[in-house]
Amino acid sequence: MMASGYSAAATRSSLAAQPDAQGVHRAGAPGMATASSSQSRWVYFAFCFGLGGLFAWYAWSQASAHWSLASRGQRTEAAIVGYDEVRGRRSTTWYPVFQFTTPDGRRVQAASGVSAEPAQLRRGNRVTVVYDPAHPETVQQASALEGGPGVTPWILAAMALLMFALASVFLLPQKPRKMA
Repeated sequence: MMASGYSAAATRSSLAAQPDAQGVHRAGAPGMATASSSQSRWVYFAFCFGLGGLFAWYAWSQASAHWSLASRGQRTEAAIVGYDEVRGRRSTTWYPVFQFTTPDGRRVQAASGVSAEPAQLRRGNRVTVVYDPAHPETVQQASALEGGPGVTPWILAAMALLMFALASVFLLPQKPRKMA
């Protein structure tokens, strides 16, 4: 009984050591290397494609929020009543808080989504802002809105394209490897 188990193991190892019909040496039992390699290629593809989709969605959401406010926003005069301060590890960012009145008489106080230097926009100054009539809390200084969506959506879109290109590499047929 022991000899029979030994001979089966010896047969498997001798089969694994011999090249297949294309002259390719495969490790382990026949077909095992290609199955695990094929599975890992699909995992890499799914990861890269998913990450690319995430980058693309975030780029689109950033750009569409800007375009939406630029096309449907209402212009009005607002006073700078303060700053929201966000402290990071190495820097501090300030977001101006604007106070304005909508045409229907509603008084709104909201922080901008675009940072600014307090030295450039002093408290009490009046500036032109653009706000979303459906959500007046979404407000930006008009000059920041006219500057375009910024570089962030472009960087995210480039990252998405890079990840989609990398994902497509995993869809290419795998070339057989020859062992020396």
